[in-house]
Amino acid sequence: MESKDQINQLLEELAILTDAFVKEINAKSSDETEAFVNERQSIVERLIKLGGPDKANQEQHTKLNHILAHDALIESHMLALKDEAQQWLMQRNAARSQRNLYEAKYTADSYLMDKRK
Repeated sequence: MESKDQINQLLEELAILTDAFVKEINAKSSDETEAFVNERQSIVERLIKLGGPDKANQEQHTKLNHILAHDALIESHMLALKDEAQQWLMQRNAARSQRNLYEAKYTADSYLMDKRK
């Protein structure tokens, strides 16, 4: 298969993958997003092996620019997922700190005294 045909095939695969992901981006979990990024990276690496943008014609550059136009949206989704995970970790750590205050370890020979009013 000729290099130009391979580049066209990979660009089409990348476009289909990206468009499908972007259509349902708000419903995508962090695992689905990670799988998308890994698959996309694999395609990009194969494109680079074929010569990357240097061997692409004008039509291929146009298609690549269409694909890259979604990058800002994808990046913002990834940042939202990161912020959500960070918020969850902060809440978990706060809950752990509060629990540790109530579950303080006492020595076996200590006494707990309540005052009656």
